[in-house]
Amino acid sequence: MSFFTSRDGVRLHYELEGDGPPLVLHLGAGCDADVWRAAGYVDALAPHCQCVLFDHRGHGKSDHPSSSAANHIDRYADDVTALVAHLGHSSVAFFGWSNGVPVGLKVAAEHPQLLDRMILFGPMAPRMTAEQLAAAMDVHLAGLRESGWWYLLDDFVAAEKQPVPRWFLDRVVATDIVPYLGWTEARPSWNWSPWDTLPHVDAPTLIIVGELEDPDDVMGQAASLMPSATRVRIADREHINAFVDSALVLPHVIEFLAAHRPAVR
Repeated sequence: MSFFTSRDGVRLHYELEGDGPPLVLHLGAGCDADVWRAAGYVDALAPHCQCVLFDHRGHGKSDHPSSSAANHIDRYADDVTALVAHLGHSSVAFFGWSNGVPVGLKVAAEHPQLLDRMILFGPMAPRMTAEQLAAAMDVHLAGLRESGWWYLLDDFVAAEKQPVPRWFLDRVVATDIVPYLGWTEARPSWNWSPWDTLPHVDAPTLIIVGELEDPDDVMGQAASLMPSATRVRIADREHINAFVDSALVLPHVIEFLAAHRPAVR
């Protein structure tokens, strides 16, 4: 069991598995890093790279700060840079699912040489005005405070064509929701949009998204703005099962990592 301390004093947990170029696996809002194992990613990726399973703040065995300041995206991005420095790497590949997508883009915006390859898995909302964003987050917070994780899960499950595994739902519900409330409270104060970063990301990027979670192909628009991005849609899958059905995803990921293997490390 391995830990390091962030620059603002938060103790963060990670595990390493496999050999080869490092690949940071960054979760979204729920679960802990072991969900990458449960969904089959680690067994498939470990022969090709060193998987860095990261419990980002508020998740798993890491500390769970609750304030909006402690759960600002700047802190999340800073934690990734601190993790890479702690591991002694000059650059890594990054695989972010769900809320891990804006984290990866924030790291790329601030430290463009740190991420040599990016896999962004999940949707992004279209651009919003500050007023639209604040209103949306108010609604989101009210729902979370009233219904907890089921405020999100009920909609995700209803949108899936296939049953969502109970083991995944149980892992989400077991996650401390308070840090996610802090993340949501902080969202209107980002003063940055992931859309601003896309044209400036030079690293080869694979964008993966469930067909049902992105009916308007917003992620196709995102990929078109990036210098070196490919977008893959997982047919007949919404947000959860696009991730859980890893056999549909992994061939694309492994092919991408092999095609863009860093020449010198």
